[in-house]
Amino acid sequence: MNEMEFDKALSNFLDDTQCEAVSEALFGLVRSAFAAGWRAAMGSDLKELMDEDG
Repeated sequence: MNEMEFDKALSNFLDDTQCEAVSEALFGLVRSAFAAGWRAAMGSDLKELMDEDG
């Protein structure tokens, strides 16, 4: 497969609705994990340290 064929195949894959759905689900998982960590940090001693630096 040459570079142009690869680029076309990748573009078709990324434009696919299933790829979009998987990307949205993955983003949702990452966002939820980040939010959980953020909430946990804000309820811990880390919040006091962050408040002192800011």
